[in-house]
Parts: sequence; structure tokens; C-alpha cells
Amino acid sequence: MPNKPVYNEPLSTLLRRPHRGDEKQIMETLQWVARSSLLILFTFGIVKLIAGKFTETIIVLFGAIPILISIQYIKKGMVSRPSAILAVTTILLITYLATIGAGVYDVALIGYPVIMIVAGLILRGRVIPYMTGLIILCLGWLVFGDLLEYYDPDLPTTSSVVDLFYASAIILVASNAIYLLAKNIYDNLRRIQEEVEEREKAELAREELIRQLKLKNQELDRFAITVSHDLKTPLITIAGFLGFLERDALSGNKEQIGRSVTQINKAAQKMGTLVDEILDLSRVGRFTNPPTDVPFAKIVSEAVNRAEGLFKTQHVQLEIEREFPLVHVDEARMVQVLQNLLTNAVKFMGKQANPRIQIGCDQGHAEAVFFVKDNGMGISPQYHEQIFGLFSKLDTSTEGTGIGLGLVKRIIEVHGGRIWVESEIGKGSTFFFTLKNQNDKETSWLES
Repeated sequence: MPNKPVYNEPLSTLLRRPHRGDEKQIMETLQWVARSSLLILFTFGIVKLIAGKFTETIIVLFGAIPILISIQYIKKGMVSRPSAILAVTTILLITYLATIGAGVYDVALIGYPVIMIVAGLILRGRVIPYMTGLIILCLGWLVFGDLLEYYDPDLPTTSSVVDLFYASAIILVASNAIYLLAKNIYDNLRRIQEEVEEREKAELAREELIRQLKLKNQELDRFAITVSHDLKTPLITIAGFLGFLERDALSGNKEQIGRSVTQINKAAQKMGTLVDEILDLSRVGRFTNPPTDVPFAKIVSEAVNRAEGLFKTQHVQLEIEREFPLVHVDEARMVQVLQNLLTNAVKFMGKQANPRIQIGCDQGHAEAVFFVKDNGMGISPQYHEQIFGLFSKLDTSTEGTGIGLGLVKRIIEVHGGRIWVESEIGKGSTFFFTLKNQNDKETSWLES
């Protein structure tokens, strides 16, 4: 099995650099070609003007127009359009130089394949067939223009149709080779870019995994410290009251024996509750029941029924919206989520004279957003993330172990959703959570 590449920080930094170096160099090259071509044209124009050839001067200067247009395109950050304009203009310029020079035998014609190579690489070979046709037309002009005496080459030798055939054949072979070369180069570049993107994704995934592992390790450290402390406290209580129980039994103090037994029972119950919640937390991500399509209204009804006694005791007014979507969840786990959110809302209602809790769903987004809203004491924004941690209790005097919201968060995440709170001190709290789209069902869950 081949070894997988090892990604380190320098590679990660390199992959995040913007891939614009080549584009910048191409833009600078195009600007240089455009300005050089413009300088050459103006130079010819001045020479023709000094020689008194006003018609040729106008023709030369007219050729500067497309170059000026291409310069404006380059300033706007375009590449393909100015490249095509400059390629065509340069071919026509080379043809003009050959016309006032040695015709089809002029050394300037060497520039034809050079222009095709440069333009083909910049434009990915797409314009090579059109450029080939234009060059053959220009060669035809040089040959037949000479034969028909439209211009007079510097060389005494007269062009022939055979010259056109040979020149055209050379251009066709060169253009085909240039096309294949450009295609091969860009295919390789595309593959390299795909590999870089895959490595970048792997690097990002690796860094995210490391970040998650660090968070999990920190959480496990806090978990171990808190569990050891919370389990040790009732054990110390039990041990202490057993000593009292032994003393009171010897002295026959039945009243004190009853108090000691009561305290021992409370400590044992607290320890049992903590152990049960830890076991429940360890099972998050495993099947309690296979996920099924369940009307969320059914989940709400079951959670409310379980907390009904608490609502009546605290005189809480409950408001439930009528319309809820169908969800694909472990029903028992989702009832547990909603029940925890409801009991948590009642627990932190404070001294609210008219306690009220609202259960609803906002379906106006890409995904349904469920919420449990109360008008209780509220939570300071600085604790909005902390409350979802394990054993996180903002008020240590309240009942419970601090596992509740941490458990809720993990159940929601196992279902492919997310949970958050919006709250301010004295303005109540609203817990929002989402679930994976009902259409995106999974056949299995991974343990978290």
C-alpha cells in the first residue's frame, strides 16, 4: 500500500497563496507587446511621412487603432480579447513589412510561427485554426500580389504558386504541432491544478481534524477533572454520614440516624444520576432507535407530556405553533433534546411573574430552523458558547450536573444539524437548532 503524502505547515501556507503569478506575467507581456507594436507602427508612419508617402502613412497609423483598443482591454484585466487583437495585428504588420520588403521571401515571415506559438499558449490553442487561415491568406497576397504586380518586392526573383504551396504546407505543419503542444501543456496544467486542489482539500481536512482533536482532548481533560470531582463529592458525603450513622447507632439516637440515612440516599441518588448521564452521553451517535420519518409535531407532543408536571408546578404558559415539517431522526433522541430544552427553560425562568415558553419552526429558509423561546432571566452573550460544554454550569447552586445542553448539542450534531442560542440578560433566551434535510437520509450514523 503506497505511503500517503505528509502535509506540513509550509505546504499549507503555499497552497493558500493566490495563483495569479502567471496571469500577472501574461498581462505584463501583453502590455510590452502592445506598446512595442505601437512604437514600431509610429516609427514606420514617421518614416513614410518623411518620404512623402501620405497614403501609406495613413494606412500605417490606421493599424495603430486595434493596438490602442487592446491596450484598453489589458488595463481592464482582460487577456483573451487583447491577445487575439494583437496576434491579428502583428500578422498583418509582418505581411506589410514583407510587402515593402522581399515579399514571400522576406525574413520577417519567420514571425508567423512565433506569433502562433505565443498566441496559442495564451489562448489555449483555440485560435490557431483561424490564425492559420489568416496567415495562408497573407501568403496568398504576397505571392499573387507579386504575380499580378500589385506591389514590387525588393528581390528581382518573381514569386510562384509553388512558393505559396511550400509556405502553406510549412505553416499547416507548424500550426498543428503548436496546437498539440498547447493542448498538452494545458492538459498537464489542468491535472496539476486538480492535484493541488485535492492536496489543499486534504490539508484543510487535516487541519480541521487536528483542531477537532485538540478540542476533544481539552474537553476530555475537563471531563476527567469534573467527573472525578463530582463523583468524589457524594462519596465523601456518604463516607462522612456513615461515620455519623455508626456513632448514632451506638448511642441509639434514632432521629439522627434517620437524618444520616436521608443524606446518604441523596448522595447516592446524585451519584446515580451522574453515572446515568455519563452513560447516556457515551451512547450519543449509537442507535437508540433507527432513524425514521417522524412528524416533528409528534416529538413536540411527547416532550411536552413528559414535562407537563413541571409546567403546572411553575405555572408556565406554553405556546406551540401548528405547522411543523417531517424530520428523519431517532425519535427517542429528539424527544430527549426537546425535553432538555424545555426543562432548561423552566429552570432558568427566574422571578418571571408570567413565565412563557414558545415552541416553533421557521421554514422560510433553505433548511427548517426549530426554536424554543422563553422569557426568563436570559444569558450573557459571553457565555453563549460555553453553555454547550460538558459539565458547564453558569450557576453552581442550581440542580443538575451540567451535562444537559452538552448532550443536546451532540445529539443535534449527530443528526447533521447545528444548535445556537440568542439571548441577553433579562430578555429571555431562544435556542435554535437545525436538522439535516429530510431528503438527505443516511443509512448509518458514525459514533461521535
